Amino acid sequence: MTIHLYSYFRSSASYRVRIALHLKGQSYDTVPVHLLNNGGEQYAPAFSALNPQSLVPVMEEEGRHITQSLAILEYLEERFPTPALLPPGLLDRAHVREISLAPATSIRSTICACCACSSRSWA
Repeated sequence: MTIHLYSYFRSSASYRVRIALHLKGQSYDTVPVHLLNNGGEQYAPAFSALNPQSLVPVMEEEGRHITQSLAILEYLEERFPTPALLPPGLLDRAHVREISLAPATSIRSTICACCACSSRSWA
C-alpha cells in the first residue's frame, strides 16, 4: 500500500509529516502542491476536493485522506507504533504536544527550554 503526501516544500506542517514518515521508515510518494503558482495550486478544484480547507499537507492511504499535520502524526503513531514519536511518560508526551501546538512566535523559546530534554531516551 502506498502513501501519497500532498505537500509543499516550504511548508513547516508538511515538513513535520515528512520527518515522521522518515523516522517511521515509511516510504511515500510526494505529490507537490505549489502554494504560489497560478494563485496557489491548493485552490484548484482537484485539490479542494481532497481538502476543502485548501491546506497542505494531505496524506492519502488506501484511498482515504487525512488533513492537518497533527492529525496525520497521530495517525502515523497509531498505525506504525515503532519507533515511537512520543516519549512513554504522560508529562513528557504532554510537553511534546505543548511544543507542537505552540504559536510560531514562541517556538524559539520553547525549543531552547526543551533542549535539556534532548538527552532523554524516549524510544
